[in-house]
Amino acid sequence: MKAGSNERMNQQLFLKQVPAGIAGPDDFEVQNNPIPELVAGQVLIESHYIGVDAALRLIVRDSDEFLFRVKPGDLVHGSVAGQIIASKNSEFAEGDYVLVSGGVQNFTISDGAGLERCDINQAPLGAWLGGFGVSGLTAYFAITQVCKPQPGQTVLINGAAGAVGSIAGQICKLAGAKVIGLTGSAEKCAWLTDDLGFDVAINYKDADWYEQLEAAAPDRLDVIFDNVGGVILDRSLKLIAMRGVVLLCGSTSQYSQETMVGPNNYIWLGTMRASMQGFVVFDYADQYAQARARMAAWIKAGLLKTVSYEIAGDVDVFPQAFQALYEGKNLGKMLVKLPAA
Repeated sequence: MKAGSNERMNQQLFLKQVPAGIAGPDDFEVQNNPIPELVAGQVLIESHYIGVDAALRLIVRDSDEFLFRVKPGDLVHGSVAGQIIASKNSEFAEGDYVLVSGGVQNFTISDGAGLERCDINQAPLGAWLGGFGVSGLTAYFAITQVCKPQPGQTVLINGAAGAVGSIAGQICKLAGAKVIGLTGSAEKCAWLTDDLGFDVAINYKDADWYEQLEAAAPDRLDVIFDNVGGVILDRSLKLIAMRGVVLLCGSTSQYSQETMVGPNNYIWLGTMRASMQGFVVFDYADQYAQARARMAAWIKAGLLKTVSYEIAGDVDVFPQAFQALYEGKNLGKMLVKLPAA
């Protein structure tokens, strides 16, 4: 294909309006636009998979408080795993598989900055957006570099069936800890214990979920790995152990709220001499290769599972997938699998 020809058009997703509540199909607009000609130094990437991330809801708000805000009329942000189909850049060849933060579209033109090659011998291409990508790396570094669970300790993973939580729990098990997962359905609870090896899984929609958690952690929680914030985090804090660690990885319960609410039970941090800290995986970018090598060895040995939930279709199914993510339909990483895959 000649870039810029009319043989193919680029299907792209734009934000139509600021969502109220969880974003739905009416908040987005699909456009088909021509692909510009490549110039020297550029490559053309055809998207195979698009990652669907809950944090997108945080930046499609009517607020300038957050970095990378997406406004009505802007291309929707999204990470893509795809293949280079045309290259005028000596660093990249046609056929290379890469990750690119190119937005929700079929084709991305890049000057090569920020592109990351994907070795599909280490993991399938889709996994590079999930358990072997930023989600998995987030879990890996948060657990191994910050939380550092020890044999005999007890770890709580909030949002345990998601892309990050499902990997974090498995890594905690590899460290010898007891792992409790909080998730949103009986099906997910069974998946966590039967397939991923969690010791206990609790449905937070149960009226007595806190009492179940209390019973499962008689010696309190040495680590709280939090992806959800809100009431779940707040009540969990009452069970933090002496000198425990609370890691703030995400806050999915708050992303669509007009007014965000923080924890009221922070007094337990002082009482128990515990620490709470935020975490951003990009601080460890220079160590990604070593982490992936270790994770690949775990995968090969059957000690780590990277799971994705794929919705097949074109760019126009992304809003459906985003809505399904917030409805808790996914086990592991939510992906849109495009026709090119």
